[in-house]
Amino acid sequence: MNEDQKDKKSVEGGGRRISINLFWFIIIMLTAVIATAVVTALSLEAGSEKAVNVGTDTRSEFAKLYNVYDTITSEYYTDVDRNALIESSIEGMVEGLDDPYSEYMNKDETAEFQESVTGDFEGIGAEVMQEGSKIIITSPMKGSPAEEAGLEPGDQIVGVDGESTEGMTTHEAVQLIRGEKGTDVVLSIVRGEGEPMDITVTRDTIHIESVTYEVIDDVAHISVNRFQEGTTKEFEDSLNRAAEEEVDDVIIDFRYNPGGLLDEAVSMINQFVEKGETALHLEDNSGERTEIVTENEVNPSTEDMNVYILINEGSASASEVFTGAMNDLNEDVTIAGTRSFGKGVVQRTQEFGDNSMLKYTNTKWLTPEGTWIHEEGITPDIELVNPDYYRVDMLSEEEVYAEGQTNETVTSIKVALDTLGYEISDFNTTFTPELTTAVMNFQGEQELEQTGDVTGETSTALMSELRQYINENDAQLNYLIDYINGEYSEEEIEQRASENAEHIEIERPAPEEDGEGQSGESSEESAEEESTEEDSSQPEGQGTPEEESSEEQDAE
Repeated sequence: MNEDQKDKKSVEGGGRRISINLFWFIIIMLTAVIATAVVTALSLEAGSEKAVNVGTDTRSEFAKLYNVYDTITSEYYTDVDRNALIESSIEGMVEGLDDPYSEYMNKDETAEFQESVTGDFEGIGAEVMQEGSKIIITSPMKGSPAEEAGLEPGDQIVGVDGESTEGMTTHEAVQLIRGEKGTDVVLSIVRGEGEPMDITVTRDTIHIESVTYEVIDDVAHISVNRFQEGTTKEFEDSLNRAAEEEVDDVIIDFRYNPGGLLDEAVSMINQFVEKGETALHLEDNSGERTEIVTENEVNPSTEDMNVYILINEGSASASEVFTGAMNDLNEDVTIAGTRSFGKGVVQRTQEFGDNSMLKYTNTKWLTPEGTWIHEEGITPDIELVNPDYYRVDMLSEEEVYAEGQTNETVTSIKVALDTLGYEISDFNTTFTPELTTAVMNFQGEQELEQTGDVTGETSTALMSELRQYINENDAQLNYLIDYINGEYSEEEIEQRASENAEHIEIERPAPEEDGEGQSGESSEESAEEESTEEDSSQPEGQGTPEEESSEEQDAE
């Protein structure tokens, strides 16, 4: 066999032999590989702006999303922040659920959410509120940097680190005051009629207690402001304290409690019911139900307690889980107040590598007897509405109310003055000479110019005095204590409450409107303006029903 014969390749096909020289066979193969590579490279270059479908997901429903992204990033007239586009598209996707309880949170929002779950934040530890156009410190927390620095209730914050607070909302001022532990913030303070002075406060980690305890007229009042990590321990300590003090009647106060961690609610139920009892049911999107049962022994301190639960339209979610379970499992429990918010769904959270978070509704919850209270709420056994003065309109310093005017706010002014002891005989919408006299008397007491008009400092002083009155006279709580102590029958106490709420209409906010816009404020707290403790930690348990979830299935 000669060399040509050795270098030839034989291929048979269809009975026909084709001989190819091995050298030319290798050349052809190399040429084909190179040509393929060139074509592929040219294709990729031509379509580089289209190569946004990262990974293997080629589902057709994303085609429009990719096309919009490609068009904007390649053709928008200025440079585009691609990360911002992706973030906003995720936010829009979650908003498309039309669910006020589901949300996508960026890194900063996630950190704030985690603070609400743990009850810890970094700041100075002072409750602040907006009074007219002023930012006022209502109370430095005990042992806080604010207290140690000498801040006092009533101090007006006019500046933060040299920046004026004029025109700021409470939330905006609070965002400036808060900061990293160990750093300083300089607050410009006006105290009384004095000149502004600078006070330097070193920020620290502040823990907000979720449970408070007091005894009023031989009745233990345990107020649960929200369900955060450790709430059960604080609650148990309060129950044990009541037992040690031999207080048999216990009010568990959930007014304006927006909810929180579901597992805390279950363990709190467990304080009153035996191990293995159904605390609630969870129902997924296929209709399958899971029982959530108590896991520990009942707290012996609760054995002989007479339990009363106080709720209102701001009581939501985990507070409704507790109330609904106690109502189903313990026939001796009495529920008082007004109908609760009505949030019968549970949220779950998923955290991402960049510390952002998705909070989404994944189940319904039902009471042990299978009742779904969503958008219905829980109706109390004893209806105790708040008096009119809880619903007065907030007065603006800029508005002027004078004799002869007729509007709804005039009724609010009459109610406020009557509450503070200035005699009013009618509560219609007309600014009468009688009201002018009452206003002048109030102005005289406040050492203000006696014009008879309600505006400026008169408006601010009237709101301040009314707020102080409300803080010192908790009407619903007092009604319930009077009932417990036998001063009134159930019918009599309901009638008394009703008679004190005749002049300003009671409006119940619709649950679907109390979503993510921090709008969980009840119409009955409108007289108290906006108040926060550092950042959105509400004194008196005033919170928002939309912020009730945690990691995994502990979300409420």
